[in-house]
Amino acid sequence: MSISPTNDPQIQLAAGAPDPNAQWLQARLKLRAELKFDTRTEDGNTFVVVEDPVRSKFFQIGIAEFEFIASLDGQCTTAEVLTQLHANGHDTIGQSQAIAISQWLVQSNLIISETTGSTDRLKTQLQSLNNQTLISKINPISFKVNLFNPNPLLSAAQPYFDWMFSKWFFVVWLIGLVWAGQVVLTQWTKLATASQGILSGNSWITLLVFWLVLKVVHEFAHGIACKRYGGEVPEAGVLFLLFTPMAFVNVTSMWRFPSRWQRIIVAAAGMYVELFVSFVTLIVWANTEGLTADCAYNVFLMASVTTILFNANPLMRFDGYFILSDLLKVPNLYTKGTGWFGDRAKHLFLGTEKTPNLYAPQESKVVKTYGSLAFFWKISISVGLIIAASVMFNGAGLILGAIGVALWFGLPLMKQYKMHFSNEARKPINRRRAIVSCLAAALLVGALFWVLKAPATKSAPAVVQFADETILRSAADGFVDEVLITSGDAVAKGQPLLRLRNENLTLEVDALVDEIKATTIQQRIYRQQKELALAKVEEENLTGLKKQLAEKREQAAGLVVRSPLTGFVFARNIQHMLGSFVNQGDELMTVAQRKTKEIVVSVDQLDLESIQLAQDKPLRIALPGIGLFESTIRRVDPRASNHPTHPSLCADAGGPLPMKPGSKSDNEAGPDMLLLSPRFDVLVSLDDEISKTLHSGQRGRAFFTARTQSLGSYLFLAASDWLKTQIDQAILVAS
Repeated sequence: MSISPTNDPQIQLAAGAPDPNAQWLQARLKLRAELKFDTRTEDGNTFVVVEDPVRSKFFQIGIAEFEFIASLDGQCTTAEVLTQLHANGHDTIGQSQAIAISQWLVQSNLIISETTGSTDRLKTQLQSLNNQTLISKINPISFKVNLFNPNPLLSAAQPYFDWMFSKWFFVVWLIGLVWAGQVVLTQWTKLATASQGILSGNSWITLLVFWLVLKVVHEFAHGIACKRYGGEVPEAGVLFLLFTPMAFVNVTSMWRFPSRWQRIIVAAAGMYVELFVSFVTLIVWANTEGLTADCAYNVFLMASVTTILFNANPLMRFDGYFILSDLLKVPNLYTKGTGWFGDRAKHLFLGTEKTPNLYAPQESKVVKTYGSLAFFWKISISVGLIIAASVMFNGAGLILGAIGVALWFGLPLMKQYKMHFSNEARKPINRRRAIVSCLAAALLVGALFWVLKAPATKSAPAVVQFADETILRSAADGFVDEVLITSGDAVAKGQPLLRLRNENLTLEVDALVDEIKATTIQQRIYRQQKELALAKVEEENLTGLKKQLAEKREQAAGLVVRSPLTGFVFARNIQHMLGSFVNQGDELMTVAQRKTKEIVVSVDQLDLESIQLAQDKPLRIALPGIGLFESTIRRVDPRASNHPTHPSLCADAGGPLPMKPGSKSDNEAGPDMLLLSPRFDVLVSLDDEISKTLHSGQRGRAFFTARTQSLGSYLFLAASDWLKTQIDQAILVAS
């Protein structure tokens, strides 16, 4: 486990003392009386589990470490205890390890000190614990609320739910897995299409309800599994992560279980049950339609993808971590790993003294690898949550972000400052090493921004389209009643291509005609009766009715889709449209003046300068099935637009460009999908031979020479642009 010095006033280094270890060797320590110990043997290895019942914490130590701490009686010093152990033939604990164990005991609040200052030390420990608890509660980005003791409820429910962990249910679980896998393989396209509307409309409310129910089921499964093997579940509550509620239960008593497989079952119980729910709902989705299918799909998504990504991630201290720790037989893996990484990083860059390792040699590679990955993951998640909080809650988000920075980074940095830089530093830095590290960091930054150059080549998404093509959209709602052409036909301007049927629209036109006739007659009657005011009112009504009639007749005329120009018509699976319903604004087909094609490259605003500089040079294009070829830029549109050039580039069609819904002012036909940020269109010519081998909508990449810039500024701008896109998408989903 990770060990670091304590700030205990009884065993702190005296001012001016030359040896920081002398105080530890002369300390008189004694284990707290309420601690409980349990010897456990697994796979031939024996160790001791230390339980702190006051704080519901468990620690796992080796036999040699236990022999040492069991000898701490408050009468003998640490050095005297070591001498006695060595005299009795127990020489497995050296002086440096004894010091590290003593530091860990004090840091973990497992000892008392039989000195005149014992009461003050315990008060200091209690105050420190209270401060840590308070900090965890006031952190607005991540905080936990304990609600009740679920132990009596789980004790009563456990006999009725033991079947969830029976052999016959495991067989049913496997059958569900195979069945669900068959659905995924055979209906993958339908499954992917269903995800496009998951966050549309008010479905986020439904998702939140499903999420809460599933999290309750998840934690209930943990509790039942823990009770099944004789554990206790003293706490249940809600963990808020960016104000998103997630249920939790305290099953730390599972560390009393003698079998690591029992502990693994308890840790995996929530995911085990949730995945079974996902299997059932996926099967229901595949065999139903309408609202039932939509709800089943939402539950499937919540119970499978999010559960696996969140709970199964071993780099966070959730279910996956505890499973991994037991499978690798490395207890306290997170504490050991992150402690090792932080200690070695400070030794490397600041020259501080290394803390002795308290893990077995065979654990070394696992601890070091895990510690490195978990450290960077924790930093990235913390930064991500702080940034998300700062943008998702408008002005209040800046305050939340500032509080998060202070609690997650400010306080630990202050602690490190006191430990390494203050006058009372317990692990002083090596000033020469620190100066060298600062100079190396400065040289690296200087090289990034003034020496190293960014990659000479950048890329942008590209799509094939017909030259001068026009996309025809439905001018009215209706059923496709007749298809008059086939894809590839030559058509003349004004030629009918498609007929739609909408009886309601026809009836509305007829009703308006009748109403206009009645209003005209009524207006004449008022004029003959000299009721000029009433006649004026009827005249205004007549004007409004005529306007409505003109709009409806225009829509009715749109039931016959005609070619806007002379050229060729193209549409995929156009014959399959017969009998289907289309909404106003839906894409129907494409008409182009000629069969030659061109490529449109969608360029980010940051890359416009690079494109303009490369306008006279060949542009390299990569397309599936064609490979890499060169072509020339025909035109660069001078204005950026957030309207997508081609639907194939949009994210909702599988393209690379993120989208957002537009307002009615952006499109008179109704809400449209717009690009998340404006982009420039670059038109690239194609020769006839290549044009014949391509089809409209085919996606690829265009490569061009980037403007000269430093590697540092390139990375900074790229990261900023990516982060802005992620934040905009998060805000879009939240709103």
